[in-house]
Amino acid sequence: MTEPTLFLWQGLTDEEVSRCRSLGQTEEQTFGKGDTVYDAKNVHRALAFVLEGHLRVFHGRVVMNDLHPGDVFGAAALYGSTEPYRSTVTAVTPCRILLIPQETVSLWMAAVPRVGENYVRFLSDRIRFLNRRLSTLTAGPADDKLWRYLLAHRDAQGVVSLPGMTELAERLDMGRSSLYRSLDALTDAGHIRRRDKHTIILTMEE
Repeated sequence: MTEPTLFLWQGLTDEEVSRCRSLGQTEEQTFGKGDTVYDAKNVHRALAFVLEGHLRVFHGRVVMNDLHPGDVFGAAALYGSTEPYRSTVTAVTPCRILLIPQETVSLWMAAVPRVGENYVRFLSDRIRFLNRRLSTLTAGPADDKLWRYLLAHRDAQGVVSLPGMTELAERLDMGRSSLYRSLDALTDAGHIRRRDKHTIILTMEE
């Protein structure tokens, strides 16, 4: 299996990647299905890069994100304050994680400036993502909450792949009946078209 490319190394030459590999330490860890990977009691001042498996990020009972190979978490704990880690990351399937300590990231940034640029770009993307998620979770009417969720999860063609209705209702913190009513309302308004029960096509952008 080909491992995903670390986002910090995007755009680097082979020589620059080799230079980074020679600096600092990294650590691989494995977790079983259902294990807690990160929470307020289990925090590493390190970037956690997903090599294998599927993880889920919770804030309280609310699902914030799903993580797959190539995704990263723990950035808030890397250079942040001593505040407790607010989210919980749980292994949905057996997982393999690469931990990159703060000291190592700092060495890479000093040796190859592009690493720092990639890190800033990553943080900027995360801010935009979290702003979209916050808008979804704090939306008032159920229709608006669902619409914002669909906007945040559409692909380049405006297609959204939905989880099961029960899981989606839990993610949006709304009842299943409210969710179905909102789907019907958005469909009747011409905002979306349902290809099947797990696929929605946005016919009207924000």
